[in-house]
Amino acid sequence: MTIVTVARRIAASLILALLIAAPSACDRPVSPQTEIGQWIWSSADSALFVDAARSIPNLVPTVWIGTIRASRDGEVQSQLALSPRISGRPTAALVVRFDDGFSSVWQSQSDSAVAIAVGAVLRDMLAAAQRSGVTVSEVQLDYDCPERLLRRWSAAIAILSRGALAGRTVWITSLISHVRHAEYGDLFRANVAGHILQVFDTGDRMSLPYAWQVERLVSRQRMPFRLGIGAFERRLANGEMTDHQAWFEAPHIMRGSRWFRGVWVFPGSASWVHLLEPIK
Repeated sequence: MTIVTVARRIAASLILALLIAAPSACDRPVSPQTEIGQWIWSSADSALFVDAARSIPNLVPTVWIGTIRASRDGEVQSQLALSPRISGRPTAALVVRFDDGFSSVWQSQSDSAVAIAVGAVLRDMLAAAQRSGVTVSEVQLDYDCPERLLRRWSAAIAILSRGALAGRTVWITSLISHVRHAEYGDLFRANVAGHILQVFDTGDRMSLPYAWQVERLVSRQRMPFRLGIGAFERRLANGEMTDHQAWFEAPHIMRGSRWFRGVWVFPGSASWVHLLEPIK
């Protein structure tokens, strides 16, 4: 037997041993891809994005393209905000804010009528983004939907996903009160990429037990989610200060969920990179 033959047999034996010892692909836990993004709501936020991107590879700029609201007579209206060029990147995500007063449109219009009207203004916003020369990677619909309207909002989303937003990657924002509804995932998962669970300016105070509870609530929806956290603090009407930055500890709990897809940060003109520990 030649030396080469012996070497080949030894190598084959080692490879076989490694294959036997290694867990199969189906036994290994799946590590879903997570992303980190930052909302850009102002020129100050844009500067913070530039600073954060120096230390966070592939940080996703998410530009406030405009706001959708209701007129006094309950009609859907819109107003453009920032150009995607403010991100300084050839590709950016867009966020469309739905004003608090938008919910009045449901009082006088059907779900399909609301979807058609919203679709028309979304097309205008996307056309403006296209004229800017920036490629749109995804569209986020930022609507603090009242719980009583979740089913109607999901019907409108279904129509938009086949119309104005067809072919787009779409994320919606959600609240902890939303994911307390067992049917939340069933309402939305077929028509969006996922939801961004916002925990700032909602009155939800961070604690480790509460974060574990939230993780269980959001995971049971069986729907991809990101955590939306705020870096700014402000004084409330009762004189107390917010504690938004405490939620920067929560991603380490959320990453235990198979549905967790990352973190989106609302700076509110406040520096934030030092608050976020690596989550990948």
